[in-house]
Amino acid sequence: MQITPVSSESLLKACRQLLSRDPVVNVLPLGDLYSPLREVSEVYSAIENSAVVGVCSIYRVYSTPSIVFGAITAEAKQALVRKAMSRISGNFISLCQPDEIDLFTDYSAVLQCRSEQQMIANPPKPVEPSCIEAVRVRNDELELLSKFYGEQHAEAWTPIQYKTGPYYCVKHQEKIVSAAGVHLVTPQVAQLGNIVTDDKWRGQGLGTACTSALASKLALKGRIISLFVKRDNMPAIRMYERLGFFKTRNIVFLVLQKK
Repeated sequence: MQITPVSSESLLKACRQLLSRDPVVNVLPLGDLYSPLREVSEVYSAIENSAVVGVCSIYRVYSTPSIVFGAITAEAKQALVRKAMSRISGNFISLCQPDEIDLFTDYSAVLQCRSEQQMIANPPKPVEPSCIEAVRVRNDELELLSKFYGEQHAEAWTPIQYKTGPYYCVKHQEKIVSAAGVHLVTPQVAQLGNIVTDDKWRGQGLGTACTSALASKLALKGRIISLFVKRDNMPAIRMYERLGFFKTRNIVFLVLQKK
């Protein structure tokens, strides 16, 4: 098996085709193959008998790099993780399925393991009309959005994500108090992220309004809407269920330290 950097358009196309066989499960590595995330991701392919059998991406926007992968065989996963480990030093993060944690144990120690689940809507349900107005964040409001996420300690936010798709917010006196946006977009799936409401404003339907407006906008082009949520965050899970989301699988968010 050969591990090769994805540097040509033909290889990039082959990697997209492989991951698109299951665009929901492979949403993270698939999203890293499209602009603007492609420009900040280090991507490798596993090739066997002249065919792509796996893809691994090292996303390098965060101070701690993130490793995600999608592969047909266990051998391809092992080879891709081994390659990624040769490119990593110090701490890194990964989102994977629970039975894939062992792929990292020879190379790293697990510092944190958080149980999450993936939920999808196809299409999302509209919410009942309310007096809460969620509006799209304008280009000249990016600094305001970044300030809000900074104050809320939103761990997954970086300004590059504003380039991947729309963000919606609710404001009070020209200050954002709730927001929801897009982590990545592929032709098949839009992955929501950074769904955050200020503690003082929770329980009033603001997060529901932002998420509903965002999901409805993205679904207009026929995309499946996906998101990740902590498995013990029942208020958020119930909100997503009201919007038509349902659970598809369990995943784990890992923080690891290379040995």
